[in-house]
Amino acid sequence: MDNQRFVKAHIHWKKDPSKFPVNQWIRDIVVNYGETKDKTFYGETWTVLVKITRPIDGTWDTYADIAFIVDEAPWQLLETGYSFNLWAGKDIAAVTII
Repeated sequence: MDNQRFVKAHIHWKKDPSKFPVNQWIRDIVVNYGETKDKTFYGETWTVLVKITRPIDGTWDTYADIAFIVDEAPWQLLETGYSFNLWAGKDIAAVTII
């Protein structure tokens, strides 16, 4: 994983992230690009790696590194200010690229 490119991000968690390790890649989170209609998802889903680098005191927010697993993923979207949700069975956090 050391040669994997990544971007820096701010994550606003919807649940307490303290169960996640710090400075280790979390591998079972996805990003959905598309929309849900009548309980069916239309679009693409990409697995994303998340490495929490630092908690933000007094909040559930953290700083993190974010990386897609494959080159075919939409890396071009990961620009400063871009936001998306992390999903692990449900939306668990909002990410903003910094």
